[in-house]
Amino acid sequence: MELWTALGLGFFGSFHCVGMCGPIVLSLPKSSSSFSVITFNAIVYNLGRILIYAFFGLIFGFLGKQITLAGFQSTLSIVLGILIILGVLFSTKLYPKKRPEVLQKFISAINQAYGILIRKQSKSALFSMGLLNGLLPCAFVYTGLAAAVLTSTPYHSMLYMTLFGLGTLPALFSIYVSPNFISMDLRSSIKKYMPYLAFALGSFLVLRGILLQDLNVSGAFMNTIEAFCVFPSKNI
Repeated sequence: MELWTALGLGFFGSFHCVGMCGPIVLSLPKSSSSFSVITFNAIVYNLGRILIYAFFGLIFGFLGKQITLAGFQSTLSIVLGILIILGVLFSTKLYPKKRPEVLQKFISAINQAYGILIRKQSKSALFSMGLLNGLLPCAFVYTGLAAAVLTSTPYHSMLYMTLFGLGTLPALFSIYVSPNFISMDLRSSIKKYMPYLAFALGSFLVLRGILLQDLNVSGAFMNTIEAFCVFPSKNI
């Protein structure tokens, strides 16, 4: 996958994150009314969150590298694409109304740790809260990882998720610095298009997997798609 797609996916997906993580961001302490201090605090917090995304990208990148060496990357691309499409089409049926007990305990533990850190009002606490936020279950982060695992190396996978995190930065940064900067109407309007974005990515991954199968596809069409994909070496 081309790295620039991570920025686009993160940016448009961040409006979904505003609805889910907005209340968390709004609860962050502001030790000063100074714009420079608030800005620095926002950077520290989001740095922790993006670092977790990069770490997950690195881990999934090693997994993707092994799959590439085994010659199954095209199959993985198709499977991940289909799963994303199914997730969009049947989201209300696939996700249980009640979370599994293990997941509930995990989220509860994060919330408890978050509550302890929020009272400390220090830069290290802000950074740690960003790390915790990055650990929270998020469908769009999983979508980003699905794309990251299909990059050519673990380094590129890590970089992909770093750029994904940077793409989410403008919206979440604005919520912290100026809560009213992004209106509820704008959030709702953009959020409606999130399923279409996920569906498009899923379709793209399926198409990419088909092209990696070395099927008889017209040269012009192949050249067009290659501009957006990173294909592993056939010598691997």
